[in-house]
Amino acid sequence: MENMKFTKSQKKKLRELAGIANKRELDREMEKLYQHFENWRSGKVSCFELIDLIHTFHQGTSREIWKIYAYSDPDTAVSRPVALGLLKKEEIPKDLLDILDSKIGFFTDPD
Repeated sequence: MENMKFTKSQKKKLRELAGIANKRELDREMEKLYQHFENWRSGKVSCFELIDLIHTFHQGTSREIWKIYAYSDPDTAVSRPVALGLLKKEEIPKDLLDILDSKIGFFTDPD
């Protein structure tokens, strides 16, 4: 996809939306990690297994999410989370949504 030109206010809004999406994606993954804590508490996994799961989360999942939002173009950092259901189209101003719509489709189309 080509790099798009955005106004200063649109860039600011994209950064804001990307920050919201980043938090939501981390929250979603933290819920999964939390389940491992529950399993540890109930004796289903050992403290050593839990430490490994935390390490794997920190070195893998959380870093991957960080890279997505740190290195993506602003339009990608918002379009991808819309396609994943982390952001709702209603949260995006119409002028931006009109611009992002095809890129959102790129992330949702299986082809």
